[in-house]
Amino acid sequence: MTTFQYGTHSITYGGKPYALRSSSLNLDTYVDRQVTLRGTKVEGYPLEGGPELIEVSEVVMK
Repeated sequence: MTTFQYGTHSITYGGKPYALRSSSLNLDTYVDRQVTLRGTKVEGYPLEGGPELIEVSEVVMK
């Protein structure tokens, strides 16, 4: 369970959590897979101590 209410998925990298969303990709396709994500930070986030929000534009399978 999370305390933030934004993004559709989450990931932890380097011990830091990130919220993810994508308007062009179905991120469900990549759940539990090792991938490299490319995207941009969404301006105005984080909210209320939550994680950075990333708009994912590309996913590369490892």
